[in-house]
Amino acid sequence: MATKEFLEKVNAKYRRKIGPVAWSMAVRFLYARKFDVARALALFDQHEMTRQREGLCRFDPTKEPLQSELLTGKFTILGLNVYIQKRDSTDAAIAVFTAHKHTPANSTHQTTLQGVVYQLDCALQNPLTQRSGIVFIYDMSNSKYSNFDYDLSQKILTLLKEE
Repeated sequence: MATKEFLEKVNAKYRRKIGPVAWSMAVRFLYARKFDVARALALFDQHEMTRQREGLCRFDPTKEPLQSELLTGKFTILGLNVYIQKRDSTDAAIAVFTAHKHTPANSTHQTTLQGVVYQLDCALQNPLTQRSGIVFIYDMSNSKYSNFDYDLSQKILTLLKEE
């Protein structure tokens, strides 16, 4: 019932260019808000606004510059391989942003955020991750001041609040 209500409201409000919201996406947002439709709708609204504002709607991980960004390994979801699950004690997936691998001069905020969003989208396709969530680690070890980008950090944290 909640999923149907969520889909009806979202699809009526957004009439998205890429088609209606999928059942699986609705479940992701509902899981994140313990199936409270009003809260899930508010989360979806935030999610859509952020993706629009940051240019995170359409991108291709097999094309540059995103392909190179993904290969840096600066943002990783541990255990995405189905054979090697790395999770915390509550079964939450573990996401790590390794700051010393980030060089602000070599990557735009948009490209870095696309890499983060692409990997979060992949991780959130797993029902266990949908139920248990994601633990985020901002690894500052071996970092220098030149690796740090305050604005990007704020954008990543905002994305994670919404995901």
